[in-house]
Amino acid sequence: MYSVVPMQVCAYKDGEVIIDTAAGTLGRYDPRPVQPDSLFPVFSATKGITAGMIHWLVDNGILKLDENVASIWPDFGSNGKEHTKVFHVLNHTTGLHNAMGDVIKENPLVMCDWAESLKHIARATPETEPGSEQKYHYLSFGWICGGVIEHASGKRFQEILEEAIVHPLNIEGELYIGIPPGVESRLATLTIDTEDLEGISKYASMHGEAASLNSTDVLSMVSNIPVTFNMLPVRRAIIPAANGHCSARALARYYAALAAAGNIPPPHTGSDPPLGSHPHIPKFLSENDTKKLKGRKNATAATEDSEHSRDRSSRRKGYRAISTHDHDIDDKRKHRTVGGQMFTNPRIHDAFMGVGEYYGDMVIQNGKFGLGFRRFPSGRLASFGHSGIGGSTGFCDVENQFAMAITVNKMSFGGVTRKIVQLVCSELQIPVPEEFSISGDRGPDTQFNLGRTSAPTTA
Repeated sequence: MYSVVPMQVCAYKDGEVIIDTAAGTLGRYDPRPVQPDSLFPVFSATKGITAGMIHWLVDNGILKLDENVASIWPDFGSNGKEHTKVFHVLNHTTGLHNAMGDVIKENPLVMCDWAESLKHIARATPETEPGSEQKYHYLSFGWICGGVIEHASGKRFQEILEEAIVHPLNIEGELYIGIPPGVESRLATLTIDTEDLEGISKYASMHGEAASLNSTDVLSMVSNIPVTFNMLPVRRAIIPAANGHCSARALARYYAALAAAGNIPPPHTGSDPPLGSHPHIPKFLSENDTKKLKGRKNATAATEDSEHSRDRSSRRKGYRAISTHDHDIDDKRKHRTVGGQMFTNPRIHDAFMGVGEYYGDMVIQNGKFGLGFRRFPSGRLASFGHSGIGGSTGFCDVENQFAMAITVNKMSFGGVTRKIVQLVCSELQIPVPEEFSISGDRGPDTQFNLGRTSAPTTA
């Protein structure tokens, strides 16, 4: 029996939307169809967003890549971390790859406490000398970046997310790191592709990982991931390495802008409701508001027309978005984003990938990561992005001005994602990035890293 894998797929070519589609249902026990504005948990694809926030602060002169983290975040400068640089954080070379691992084992929900997590990171001791080895920081990457972002800017993490990415790209309501109340009706629910677990076990055995694990162990370990990340307190938590919730069209638009060195693409078209039409932080009606609404049955036709499309879509999916539009704000946003620029650095691509005369010295040579992004060779180093455990991904190809995002809620070994990327690249006659090629090396999240005992297995 053929079954549709729930997903969204969106792609840009030369700044224009060429694919924007959705399929399947929101969950095993949620038969509502996936919509273009449905919110998927994308795990470590979140890291690419968090990295973009760091680069945005650097581009705005608020911090420097070669600055000591301790000079930005004084509490961090202890236990051998005094000389850890910002570029060490982005390149996964701080030596804190297992930080918080033991704490989370004892109490997984501690990662929902933002302040407590930052305290643990500030007190942590590196396992390797900063800058000496590149070891994937599954969860600690996000908290270290988050501490740097907040201490450098003097603002809350989510304020910078909105200022640097959400508002300029006009993707309000479709990209979060820690969801607000009011968007629950659009959430996709995670499940596991149990048929794929056999492939996971075989892969782990081939690489000498998890040799002592039998199929029951693997099933138990992997099944715990959706159980944990489907919990509402976890979804609402700020976990900048693993807890992004977004639509594929929002993530693809982000990478389309990165592919163009920060040039913001034209307004997204082709799917309903329009991207950016949701209030980013939903408002709730008070009793007085309800009474006022009852008295507005004869509202002007102009107001009804402006809200008709979004209200109709919302009612069809079983929820109602409350308008918070301020037309003056909308006009300013439109003026700022059409033809706008997220970055001014002419070498921003070198910064993302950790290449070139200046940025090349900040990364481990021939490492899988640049400065916050996974490097995807495709003949030559021109592609970068980040994938998450289970198959969601976002990436771009600078040379071909191509960007793509895929979101899935049926977690698998990444095979479906690979096939889609291969198909689209084949049709466009552009190289397939190494991570998605038939023989390419799978990224650390796709491998599930089952052999680790001290590091978290979720990312």
